[in-house]
Amino acid sequence: MASSHETEHQSLSGNEFDWKIYAQGTAYLAFDQGKEQVWSGDFSFVVGADSQFGMMAKYQVPPKEGNTWDEEIRLSTKLVSELNAMPSKPRFFVVCGDLTDMFPEADIDVKNRQIADFKRIFSKLDKEIKLICVCGNHDVGNTPTVDSVNRYRSSYGSDYFSFLCGGVQFIVLNSQYYKDPTHIPELYKAQNQWLDQLLDQVKVEGTRTVVFQHIPWFVEEVDEEDEYFNVDKEERKRMLEKLYTAGVRHIYCGHLHKNTLATYKDMKLIITSAIGQQLGNDKSGYRVVQVTQDSITDEYHEITGCS
Repeated sequence: MASSHETEHQSLSGNEFDWKIYAQGTAYLAFDQGKEQVWSGDFSFVVGADSQFGMMAKYQVPPKEGNTWDEEIRLSTKLVSELNAMPSKPRFFVVCGDLTDMFPEADIDVKNRQIADFKRIFSKLDKEIKLICVCGNHDVGNTPTVDSVNRYRSSYGSDYFSFLCGGVQFIVLNSQYYKDPTHIPELYKAQNQWLDQLLDQVKVEGTRTVVFQHIPWFVEEVDEEDEYFNVDKEERKRMLEKLYTAGVRHIYCGHLHKNTLATYKDMKLIITSAIGQQLGNDKSGYRVVQVTQDSITDEYHEITGCS
């Protein structure tokens, strides 16, 4: 199915690269969905989060002058090299939101340069490792608009979609719709309707299902108070029960810039720390997830040479 994707050819500072957009409509076209319906053996994928080009300079002491993201470029380049060197290639690498730092409504020129560098670096992933982008709050704004969502889609493709890989159903959600749908009620409604239909299907078929999103539903306790790092309680509980009832048992998130694990009943919310700036005691890294016929396990790896 990969032949249906859009290819964008860009040149940045003399470095040409091809950026392929596989996320179209509510599908991800890099995998042949006919072949991927059935289990074909153990496989792995890799989860990263918050590459957030442009954030680290703000946290230097003293803060670095101007808009720069040299350190994120260095870390992301090393990350790509490490993934490419893995002897058993992961099927895909998913970045769970906040791909770049500048809010879309703040400085469009800086935002576009950050996006171009993100594309340039991650287009160097081995062709066997498909890149999957998840939408975060820095990608569409804390209160997204139709315009900010359309800008995201023009750069990365669809902001919510699903795909089968190795007999497992993967769902990518735009968590910002649940965090603040004030200006995008129709988009919020459309994602919910699509998700309801998909969850009804996987529930009937009994397909093992994994979800990717940026903001975790909660960080420590399901009844914790509403705050920046979670989704408001009423929406949180409604969605958690909906996902759980459909059979979802693994949700991978970012946003926190720390590693942590939360649970709802026996469903795991695995929050992966940042590729870029840390807000806790972890170091920049990524999570390698191993999928067998009866288990999904993961381990966090630090990027070699991160400080």
